[in-house]
Amino acid sequence: MTLPVTISAACFDREVWIHVEGRGNFQGSAPLKKFVQAMILRGYRDFVIDLATCDHMDSTFMGTLTGISQNLRELGQGSLRALNANPRNVELFANLGLDMLFGVEAAGEVPVRPAEQGTKLLQLPMEAGPERDIVLSAHEALIAANPANADRFRDVLAYLKGG
Repeated sequence: MTLPVTISAACFDREVWIHVEGRGNFQGSAPLKKFVQAMILRGYRDFVIDLATCDHMDSTFMGTLTGISQNLRELGQGSLRALNANPRNVELFANLGLDMLFGVEAAGEVPVRPAEQGTKLLQLPMEAGPERDIVLSAHEALIAANPANADRFRDVLAYLKGG
């Protein structure tokens, strides 16, 4: 089975570059979250999410990005930036109020690329199914980032909490 998302990453100096290809969705959320947590434990604080080949994102994936940004804010250092976003992804970030939480840059004529062009990004292993706690924490992060999102995700939260 081919998953609709591929996530690759590399470290450049003190910055972690993460490239998302396909649909940023729940299947990529747990691997992304676990990878970023591991990089934070290793001292990395600056993360770039390259969306040049990401055609769409679901709420779980956007919530995972939001949670990463919130974790960095709690640490009191670091940043998360989304680069090369297509118009639809820029709109998704704006509709959920996430563009106020972390940097979102629309794609230009020439996509922004990692500082070290010759470095190969390593693919993260994907998981076949979502982890309930990852999906739940992603949606809770969306609501924490913008309380107006509570109405949008009320039914999702009720389902995930078993109610």
